[in-house]
Amino acid sequence: MGRRTLLRGLTLAVAAVLPLCGPAAVRAAQAVTTAATAATAVAVCGHTSEQPTLQRGSTGDPTVEAQCELDLATKPSRYTPVAADGSFGPATETRVKEFQACAGLSVDGVLGPQTWAALNTWAAAPHTCATQGTSATAQATVCGHTDTRPTLREGANGVEVKEVQCRLNLAMEPFHYPPLTIDGDFGGGTEGRVIELQHCAGLSADGVVGPNTWAKLVDWSSRNAYCTPPRPAGYPIDGLDTAKYQHPGGAPIDWKAVKASGVEFATVKATRGLNVTDEYLATDLPAARAAGLAVAPYHFYTGSAADTGAAQADRFIAAVRATGYTGQRAGDLPPVFDLERMDDGTGRCPTYGTVADAKAWLDKVEAAFGRTPVIYTQKSFLDDCLGSTTAFARYPMQLADYRQSITQPPLPNGSTTWTMWQYTDAALFPGIKAPATGDVFNGTQADLDRLANR
Repeated sequence: MGRRTLLRGLTLAVAAVLPLCGPAAVRAAQAVTTAATAATAVAVCGHTSEQPTLQRGSTGDPTVEAQCELDLATKPSRYTPVAADGSFGPATETRVKEFQACAGLSVDGVLGPQTWAALNTWAAAPHTCATQGTSATAQATVCGHTDTRPTLREGANGVEVKEVQCRLNLAMEPFHYPPLTIDGDFGGGTEGRVIELQHCAGLSADGVVGPNTWAKLVDWSSRNAYCTPPRPAGYPIDGLDTAKYQHPGGAPIDWKAVKASGVEFATVKATRGLNVTDEYLATDLPAARAAGLAVAPYHFYTGSAADTGAAQADRFIAAVRATGYTGQRAGDLPPVFDLERMDDGTGRCPTYGTVADAKAWLDKVEAAFGRTPVIYTQKSFLDDCLGSTTAFARYPMQLADYRQSITQPPLPNGSTTWTMWQYTDAALFPGIKAPATGDVFNGTQADLDRLANR
């Protein structure tokens, strides 16, 4: 389900640091290094938390940890991993220098406190360099835990599991698959990530790391290759949805970076029910539009009291007008009505939700802005909660369905097409420091431009 207000805030909360490019990456790294001496050393790769100064000729576990972290930190910029063999030779020194340049540090090839601090951060969360690496010879040893390849499944533990977790972090495209903790415990999170790898590789998706899965995992983690996330084929125009949950710790969204990544449209949460206005509406809606995205504000309908649709519409209209939204300017998409299950974690139908009350919101907002609203919903919700109504057949549909097995979302009764498909709740975009829901548009760029008054 597209639980915009609850699920968005809970899903993958671990992924709080997102890709930074060019000068932004340098500024972020410099901010990290100013607190380097206060940072707690961590064994990102699971070898050792000892982080002594290392240079050409160093050996041992700290060197293995450093090499492994270098691989995790630089592969998002398409650098082929170096060998994590515990021997600090010329290749490792070169990679340290490349990383230091990426992180805006003094480039001397020595792993001192500032380089360690930045390396810990970059290895644990995806960042990108201003310059991209080039493909090189694949390395057999990139994590440094073990060369044994036993069959592993949920419940396993030990060094072999650490090897799997580390290689999964190297094999899975990190801007959609936040890195696993390398703790040697094969739990549900590791099993889920194995299944995602197996889907990417066209293998039997059973969550078990057997010979075929090991082979693909070793191949992709050892060279300049990734499992990229599933994305609906045939729909080239990307969009996303945002709310306060995409602002962890109050972090702003860099809408220019979002646009530069290829995103063309955004729906931004405006209001919920009778008494909530999203605290980032006033900044996100104008900023997304100014960055060149087609934008729409959305309202989360609550049926917690009878006959409140019109009053909810009044609140929404006032809130979005205050941002300058008219529905008629170039870049304005139609307003969006979020019609789904209750956001209290129960998954129940809205207690007092009715077709008539939803129509009261839709009619009032359409009259206010002169645009036919888009309805965000799901066929199963309309079937289960509103009697498979056909009352919404004339409205454009933004449909939520996260199944990887479908090629398009199922249409509600009476509808003949869909306009947007929210296909994931775990997309990571440059410029946003938390996961967001990802969408595709059903049409051409010209179709989107027409819908956005452009």
